[in-house]
Amino acid sequence: MIETAALVGLLMLVFLVLRVPVAFAVLAAGAIGLLIQSGPDTMIAVLRLSPYEHARSFTMTTVPMFVLMAEFLSAGRFTQDIFAAANRLLGGIRGGVLYAVLLGGVILGAMSGSSTASAASLARAAHPDLRRLGYPDWLSGATVSVTGTLAILIPPSLGLILYGVFTETSVARLLVGGIIPGLITAIGYLVTLTVICRRVAPEPVPVPEGAAGNGRSGNVFLTAIPVVTLMLGVMVVLYTGAVTVTEAGAVGAALSLILCLAYRRLGWPDFVEALVRATRSSAMILSIVIFSSILATFLILSGVTQDLLVWIAEQGLNRWLVLALILTIILILGFFLDQLAILLITLPFTFPLLTGIGFDPVWLGILFAKTAEIGMVSPPFGLNVFVVSGVTKVPSTTIFRGVWPFIVSDLVILLVLIALPSLTTWLPGYLFDY
Repeated sequence: MIETAALVGLLMLVFLVLRVPVAFAVLAAGAIGLLIQSGPDTMIAVLRLSPYEHARSFTMTTVPMFVLMAEFLSAGRFTQDIFAAANRLLGGIRGGVLYAVLLGGVILGAMSGSSTASAASLARAAHPDLRRLGYPDWLSGATVSVTGTLAILIPPSLGLILYGVFTETSVARLLVGGIIPGLITAIGYLVTLTVICRRVAPEPVPVPEGAAGNGRSGNVFLTAIPVVTLMLGVMVVLYTGAVTVTEAGAVGAALSLILCLAYRRLGWPDFVEALVRATRSSAMILSIVIFSSILATFLILSGVTQDLLVWIAEQGLNRWLVLALILTIILILGFFLDQLAILLITLPFTFPLLTGIGFDPVWLGILFAKTAEIGMVSPPFGLNVFVVSGVTKVPSTTIFRGVWPFIVSDLVILLVLIALPSLTTWLPGYLFDY
């Protein structure tokens, strides 16, 4: 059975290398595995029933609601206001605009829930100012790229939501569990930026003559405050149990629309474009989730997870070694794929295996997300770097020069999260009696 699973995994990698869309690569690999494992009748039955069962899940409506909320705020140009406010607050110190990028990225991460979307929005909003003020492209591009990865940990993270839906782990506990690791990561980036700007490469970092600005008046704070209040409000009502995760997404989308209309920033063309973008993104994400169920069903029927558990027990492999191997695979996949695709492709293989040897599912979710985040900026194929390169027209090789200090910081933080699981599990346990 393990041989069949290995063949299916190899087929999926071949499809991905051939640039087959992730959802259809997973579907084809899972279907072929079912055909080999159980025959055509079983394959057809699973293809008929499994996608429907996953698609009709009420929890799945969480995804398009949070995506729509992010699209409304982006269409209303509130992402630019967030950066402008952070820039005006921090731009007057050495490297201050980079600190503003980091602060803006924390808020944008909460707004978008997607690493690549956050990086692209931040690049559009911040890079023109960074270049105008004389910041070197290698440093500004690297800062934007790694700051975008915060979206996968800072609630409401789409990656953690989908992890919870797919593994039937409490989404609320996962989102709460991401708060402390997300803040630790942001602090790690802050320390790394400080070391770069003041010790490693102080010469290229311009010395400010005053608070940096982008030509806007002081009312950027007035437009940024409602967005921050909205994000905090959504998190508060979610964590206090006033609404479910799905309802929180719907409330956030509705309030985002009201906010855009109140500021008269959303005309009819912008509204339609936001709906189109949200529909495309949601269709892509939900397709991966739905078709991943085919692969998961194959693995269940093949019994490969149970076989691996027995093999690990017979070989006497340390469970921490197994965890390290799986995290390494996720890190490598981050070179090529979006973090949502990484999680949904690997979960059918890895989640039953790791929970079967005694690891906490919430803690695993955060480790998976953090590891995928590191892969998103790692040379030679870190996806976030290419996204930022495409937006800013800065060569990806230039940006990769600047990401190494941040990667070192991320790896240290990952080791800390592995060594101290309580950093992830304490807050969910405190709030939810977990």
